[in-house]
Amino acid sequence: MHGAWVWPGRHPALTAHTAVTLPGGLDAAGVLLADLPLPGDPDQAARTLAATLIHEAFHVYQGATPSPAWPAPELAALTYPAGADIRHARAEETHWLRLALRAGDGDWTTPARHALHWRARRHAQVDADHQQFETRMETTEGLAQYVETRFLGDLPDLDPDAATRQTPRGWSYRSGAALAHLLERTGTSWPVEVLAGHPLADLLTGQVGSPLPAALHPDLEGAARAAAGAHDADLSARLAAFHAQPGPALHLSSPGGLRLGGFDPMNLHAVGPGTFLHARHVQVRGPDAELLTVGHPALTRGPSLFDVHEVTLRALPAPAVHEGRWRIRTPTLTLDLPGHAVQRTPDGWSVRLG
Repeated sequence: MHGAWVWPGRHPALTAHTAVTLPGGLDAAGVLLADLPLPGDPDQAARTLAATLIHEAFHVYQGATPSPAWPAPELAALTYPAGADIRHARAEETHWLRLALRAGDGDWTTPARHALHWRARRHAQVDADHQQFETRMETTEGLAQYVETRFLGDLPDLDPDAATRQTPRGWSYRSGAALAHLLERTGTSWPVEVLAGHPLADLLTGQVGSPLPAALHPDLEGAARAAAGAHDADLSARLAAFHAQPGPALHLSSPGGLRLGGFDPMNLHAVGPGTFLHARHVQVRGPDAELLTVGHPALTRGPSLFDVHEVTLRALPAPAVHEGRWRIRTPTLTLDLPGHAVQRTPDGWSVRLG
């Protein structure tokens, strides 16, 4: 591939499709080909790969362009309300955003104002941190989705029913892209205002007018209630499935805390107070110890996401013990621990780091 750098296997700096800093300080758009479903048709596969690289290249641009528009309070996502009323308002906003996008050259401003009404209804039920998380994710990930969809000549995939089941982070990709497409129709210098830190929805309000009330859709209200119940049941099922994995377990703890080096927010679940299921990726370091998963689930506990005191892994293969080190290395898991700290337990091993 012309202009691309291909690494055999997974480069240590790359844990997901993302902007990545390579050895030597070069910032690049990184794609894990093994995690990217590509169509069988070569032309369509090339378009999909190019669109993904364009999305990640926008994140490289963001990293090189300081702006208050980019930082998002990630911790707020873990406490973002997941009740039926929040989900219903999100679905209603999605419905009106979709109508506004589909209106083309017709009256798109009226459905846009209805969408802003339901956004205001939702924001009235969440605190300032949750609002900022959503609006900053719309300028961080939503704009990356916007440039990707522009390249493809598509509009964002907006499904009101699906919006009842989406996470705030996942939905912000679509809502941010939708708001940007609508702002594009205004012919204003809105990108400059975004870089100054103004949320996309506020900029749209300034162009189309204040929020305009719209009646609810009973079917979306019912779907939101069902989604809220399913969300609670899903978290319980995920935690039960994690503990049901066959094979040895490892329980790692440190009274002084462990350093969280990285995680995948799209595959992170708050399953209890201070308890987080990292379904795909997490990196944790402690005194003379390192843990990295890329495709192997891990459960962490502690006062907060970043203050980790305990880690549990299950379904582990046999370790290699050599020269005082206790190691497991597979395509999805790296464990490197001091051998003297590892103790045998009935279900596997335990490690207590000083």
